[in-house]
Amino acid sequence: MRYALVFVALVSMGCRGQSIDARSRFVEDGVIRQTDDDWDGQSIEIDNLGVTPTGGLQIIGGTSKVGATGRMLAIADTEDKPSADAAINAAKSTFTVLTTGTVTAARCGHGAMVGSVAQADSGCDALDVTLPLGTDAKPLMLTARSGTGLVVISLAGAMVGSLDLQASHGAIDVKVATRPGAVITLVSLTGDEVLLHLPADFSADTMVLEAPSIDTVAFPDLVLGKGRGEAGRGAKSITVRAGRIILVPGF
Repeated sequence: MRYALVFVALVSMGCRGQSIDARSRFVEDGVIRQTDDDWDGQSIEIDNLGVTPTGGLQIIGGTSKVGATGRMLAIADTEDKPSADAAINAAKSTFTVLTTGTVTAARCGHGAMVGSVAQADSGCDALDVTLPLGTDAKPLMLTARSGTGLVVISLAGAMVGSLDLQASHGAIDVKVATRPGAVITLVSLTGDEVLLHLPADFSADTMVLEAPSIDTVAFPDLVLGKGRGEAGRGAKSITVRAGRIILVPGF
């Protein structure tokens, strides 16, 4: 996993300063799920509800199967480890990577409300998903949803037919090539920052960037609301909606 594991005591004082309610993070790292068979062109769906801003979702290409590794987390009263363990076990039951027909789905939800653990305080705090790079004949068709934490997608060398990401409560950092005909959509539901790395010579028939702050300095020839490059040579469309957008050339 890419995140350091830290056991943290979260302490809040009562309004009169007479009581202390100590809360801690209980972690089970390295929980693995993987498809039985190699990927064969199925569309891929990823959904991680997340738990804290220090976690998040990472997606990288380069494997033959679709797999995921989770850092399971529950936040509970420091002396209530049994409830944390039970909540983590409940969350693990929601953590699956399964192929059904033409779709391979990796999902991780929240656990149960147990003792001092609220339902939203358990789940895959950090989720790393690995997937194939795709081919020209079988490009990646990827849909991803993230609830809490940073989202990092590294698909610079992948053949991406479509990438549809919706994320909340966390910044987004995406590296993606612009295969001819690709449809790329990145949306920050809560207005966080999106950092989008594109090839220096990328082309897109249509490009929509919507944010209060947009940094396209690295691409001085880019005109907002218009495409870039020769029509049909690159992506069909690139759409980004966020609180701040930064375009970065190269990988």
